This record gives sequence, C-alpha cells and structure tokens, in this order.
Amino acid sequence: MNMNEQTIDSNFKQVLKAVNFETPDRLPFCGHFWGDFPQNWCKYMGLPENTHPDDYYGRYLCEHLGNETLFPSRSGQVIRTEGEYDIIDDGWGRLIRRSRDVYFSETIDRVLKNHRDLDKIVPEPANLDLRFDENFYRHLQNLRDRGVFVLAKIGGLYCRGQFIRGEEDLLMDMMLEKKFCHEFFDILAEHLTAMALETLKRGDFWNTGLIVCDDMAGGTAPNFGPDIFAEFLLPRYKKMLATLRQAGCPRFFFHSDGCIGPLLDMLIEAGFEAFNPLEPACGLDLPSLSAKYGKKIILCGGVCNTRILPRGDKKEIEAHVRPLIELGREGGIILGLASIGDDVSPEAYDFYMSLIKKYGNYN
Repeated sequence: MNMNEQTIDSNFKQVLKAVNFETPDRLPFCGHFWGDFPQNWCKYMGLPENTHPDDYYGRYLCEHLGNETLFPSRSGQVIRTEGEYDIIDDGWGRLIRRSRDVYFSETIDRVLKNHRDLDKIVPEPANLDLRFDENFYRHLQNLRDRGVFVLAKIGGLYCRGQFIRGEEDLLMDMMLEKKFCHEFFDILAEHLTAMALETLKRGDFWNTGLIVCDDMAGGTAPNFGPDIFAEFLLPRYKKMLATLRQAGCPRFFFHSDGCIGPLLDMLIEAGFEAFNPLEPACGLDLPSLSAKYGKKIILCGGVCNTRILPRGDKKEIEAHVRPLIELGREGGIILGLASIGDDVSPEAYDFYMSLIKKYGNYN
C-alpha cells in the first residue's frame, strides 16, 4: 500500500470529491499518531525506524496553524528553570511548568486571575509576521507537495477560553458571572476571527477551508448544557463563520472529542458543515448521523479507537469498518479515528488499513 506519485497527486482530489458529496475513486481517511505507535509500527512492519505510517499508507487530510496565542512575542519564553522543569510563558497569559522529558504541563500562574483583570487581555495583532514564521510556510508546502488537503486551523472559543481563564473558573463564570463572560468571549471571538482571516490569507486556504478545534465534551455529555452553548457560543460562532464565509472561506470543519451530540444541531446552525472525530463510543454513529442529516453535514471520523481497535479482534474490526466504508461510496465521508496510540497494536491498525484498501476503491 505504499504511496506513489499518482496517489499523491490525487489524494487532494479524493477529499474534494468527498466533501462535495461525489463518489471518490477511493475512500479518503484521516487520523494522527501519538506515543510510541509509529516506532512500534515500524518494527512490526519491518521498515526503517524513520518511516512514518503516513508515508506508507498516505495522508489525505490535516490542519495547519500559525501562532494564535494572545501574546506571540512572549510565547515559549523560558522565564526560569527549576531542576528538571522549565517555567515557560506560553503566550496565553499563563506561566506553565513543564518537564523537559514530557509533553504535558502544569499551569502555575495566569494574567486573568480575577474578573477585574479582563483589561489585561489585549491580544497582539493577528497580522504580525512572527505568527507565521518560516516553519509555517515550509511545513505547509511540504504537505501540499504530498497532495494533502490542508485546512487552516484555529482553536475554539471554549478551548482557548479555558487556556486563559482555567477550565473550572470558566465553567463557574458561565453559570454565575454572565456579564464578565459576554465581555470575555467577545474579546476572544474578535481575536480568533482575526487569526482565522490572517491564517486563511497567509496560507492561501481558499480552496479547502477552516477547522475550529474546540474540545467541549466528555465521553457521555458536553461539559455544559445546551442553554450555555446557546447563550455564549452560538451567537459568536454564527458571527465568526458569517464573517469568514463572506471573506471567501468555502467550508467549516468542527473538531471536538467526546459526546457533542446534544450540541450538534446548534453547531450546524452556527454554520459548521463537517464534524470530527465522531467517536462511536460516545454515541456518535456514522450510519445514524448519515440517515438523520444526509448531505447536510460531512462526517469525518467514525472509527472506534477506544474499544474495537484496541481489542484487535479482526472479525470485530471488519464488522465495524465495512459498513462505514460502504457508506462513503456516495461521498460525504472521510473515515478516521480520533487518534492512534500505544493502545492500538500495529497489527490491528494495518488490518484496518487493509480493509480501506480492499473495499474503499470505488471505481
């Protein structure tokens, strides 16, 4: 299933057909890898250790972003060191403590500790060149040279709001401090809209679109009720997407892990038309969503990476995946998983990909 030049040239076209509800020549797919999976996969496949699964199976879809922090001139600065930890200004008005050996970090201080500190949240301009450095353009060109359908990316109102305010405080504010929240989300919406416009322009994403990544749900429910979404997020997303669509953005993807089902109709009302990763373990079943919404939304994801693939039972995997592949025949489907990590065996993943190759060639 190694890629060749013809595959690279047409991957973009397959995604474009799918999002336009045309039958693709072959089913496009998406997903990203974490942990030791790529190294374990290389060993299992007997390939050189620097081989990446995307180089072997192909890559159809991904997102790309600039430095969208509030204060990019300070982003990443190491303020001091404490033994094995660096204390870093992350550009979101936070100081974080991070070990040099791991990804995760701990917030130890914020600019927005109190409601009266809201006047300190004055984002630096979106059009600063330092937000879009050489790596932004180099990596983007590399993706396009490989035929990837690349979306511009921004973080979402809730996700970025909790960066600045802290999740527990923000959730309490959304219940009890509504005047503050309206002012706070107005500032954030203006900044993210400006960042989206600048990213679309700098990266020339006018033929693909934008993905907003706004994790706002757990495994069984959103982090807040539909009434909270309707009050704070829906009107701002409507305004943001209307502004971006008027500027020429052709389509809008929305990403949130977890159970976003109770918010889905309002997200559609806001203007989103493609959704990812639609985890079946969270009650988001692709056949049911397709039956309900038809060509109203694009389904991007739908494969179970928490139960079915980790169990590694090939009969179970095929029974799960075959109907999803068939569903993609009429377009509107980009098959994928939320992520592929150490809990998925390389053998199970390779078998899953073999099903896409075998049954997802529609012509």
